[in-house]
Formats: sequence, C-alpha cells, structure tokens
Amino acid sequence: MAKAASAAALTGAIEELCRTTSGAVALERAVATQLGDYVPFDAWYALTIDPASLLPTGGYHESGVALHLIPHLLEIEARGEDALTWPAMSRAGLRVDTLDRATAGDRERSQRYREVLTPGGIGQELRATFTTSSGIWGALILLRGSDSPDFSAGEVRVIEESTAGVATALRREMVLTEIALGECRNGPGLLLLDDSLGIIDATAGAAAWLAEIDDSTDAAHRIPYAVTAVGHRVLAGVTPVRSRVRTRTGRWLTLHAERLHADARRISVIIEPARPVEIAELVADAYGLTVREREIVRLLTGGYTRREIARALTLSSHTVDDHIKKIFGKLEVRSRAELTSKLYFDQHAPRIDADVAVGASGWFVH
Repeated sequence: MAKAASAAALTGAIEELCRTTSGAVALERAVATQLGDYVPFDAWYALTIDPASLLPTGGYHESGVALHLIPHLLEIEARGEDALTWPAMSRAGLRVDTLDRATAGDRERSQRYREVLTPGGIGQELRATFTTSSGIWGALILLRGSDSPDFSAGEVRVIEESTAGVATALRREMVLTEIALGECRNGPGLLLLDDSLGIIDATAGAAAWLAEIDDSTDAAHRIPYAVTAVGHRVLAGVTPVRSRVRTRTGRWLTLHAERLHADARRISVIIEPARPVEIAELVADAYGLTVREREIVRLLTGGYTRREIARALTLSSHTVDDHIKKIFGKLEVRSRAELTSKLYFDQHAPRIDADVAVGASGWFVH
C-alpha cells in the first residue's frame, strides 16, 4: 500500500529530481526508483514520447517485461486497438490509470495482457503519463506479478500527484538541450528493413544515427525499440510514418518510414536531423509562448523594429512592447541579441512561413 503520510515527502523528492537530473531517460529512471520506495511494483519500463505522433522517441526497457516479448508488445501498441493506449489516454485526459480499471476488471479483453503480460508472469499494469497541454512527453509503466493485487485508488492518486511536475522537466530536457547543441552538420541515412523488421542494409550515416538513439536495443532486430515501433506502424498499414526520436546527446532526429513501391516486402527508413522548423516549434512550446508571442519572436529575430512589428501585425506599439516584455520575462533575456541566441531562431525562424504550416493544435500538420 502507498504510504499516504509520506505523499508530501515523495512529491518533494521527485520535484528535487526534476530540478537536478540531466537527461530525459535518466530523469524517468530516477523517478521510477523514487516511486518504488512508496508504491511497490515488481518490474517497470519507461518511454519518452513524441507528443505529435505519440510514438516512442526512446526509453529504458531492461527492468520491464522479458526482452524477447518487447517486439510483440510494440507490434500490439502500433495497431492502437488495445486497452489503455497512449492516444486513448490522451483523448480521455487520463494521466494515470491501470489496465484492470480500463477493462472494467476483465483484463483478458486486452491483447497485451493475454500475449505479453501473462506469459511474462505479470498480472497488473499501471501507466503513468507525463503530459503537458501539448501532449504526452513520456511515460512510466509499473508492473506487478500475477499473484499481486491491482494498484489501489490511493496508490494511483499518490503517483498522479507526486509526478505532476515531471512533464515540464521532461519537456525541458527533450527540447532545450537541442539549442545548446547548435546546428547539426551530419546528413541523413537510409535503413532498409524486411517485413519482419530485420536489417537488409544500412548506409554508414544510418548506422551512426542508430548507435546514438537514446533507447534500449531490440536484440531480435538489432535496432532501437523506437525504430521497431515505427516499423510496426508501417506493418499495421499506416504509411508513410513520420516520427521523431532523440539521441543520447539530446539531438532530435526525424524518421520517415514507408514500404518500397518496387518491393512492398521491404521498408525504407530515412533517418535525418530534425528540420529547424520542427525544433523551432518545440522550443517555442517549451517556453510557453502564445501564438501571438511566437509571431513577434519570429519578427524580432528577423530584424524587424518594434514599429515594423506593430504595422505587420496591426497592433499598437504599446501592445507590441507589452508582448516583448512578456517574451523576455518567459525566456529570461534582456535584449533581442540574447533572445536570438537563446532560441537559436536565427536559423529557424526565417524558414517557418516557407515550410510546414502550423495547425490549430500548435503542431505542424505534416
């Protein structure tokens, strides 16, 4: 049972981890360790998630279900039809829930339960997502043995309350490290897979990027699990598939996967550094900029004067000044030069209008 009297201490400890831990996966591992002192579980694994596609960007799997079962788990997840999927949790506004409650006590309804958890000796599953207004950035999956009771309502509540701040820290780690790295000069690589997701061939560039992805390796396919998940999405009939993953240094990569026209049994995966326009939007979201503030940032870093910004946006100069003060406060800068340097928008912003359109959700539509 959760130690209700220690809930405040648990929250404080996790908030401290959020302030002091570097690296997205490292933060999730530290949070899992801290939770284990208050809520018992027998196994666990962690994922970082691309909020745009809800596909994994990386993670840690060694303490979860048996490794030979993970490829089938990813296959089930890719179809998106099982109970308690990430899209379903996102749509329902659920941050934490258990498989037992999601299936109204009939876990046999879940293919994941029947074909992955039960063979692995797992009886209970709790999913905790780390969610901001822009989507899910990561998740912890806590597991108990087949002879253990489900996670109680009190334990669910303690986990939900104590991890409330993890999403913001996770988003910071997953986005703002990209700024410090600067422009990437390495080009794309091509990975060619068969219809069982085995490697047929890979360019040197693809092999180098695969080695850098911040994820455990799928031993059966010799690729990171995040890439396996993209492959299973293609096999499930979704094509082309586009998703982002992260390297251990914090670089964002984009994966483009689809079946070959000439041979549908083969899947091509292009791996390339994420385009500046994608990172620009992630950075703006990380700092909590509004749509209007993003417009002003783009113009400021493009060299527009305050008067020119007011004319372009049909605003008064006074209103523009108010927006700029708020932007500088959010980013903790004092000048246009500091703003440009901190956001790395000197390379990103000029390409926003000429590239991919932004949808109503604040994410690029393609």
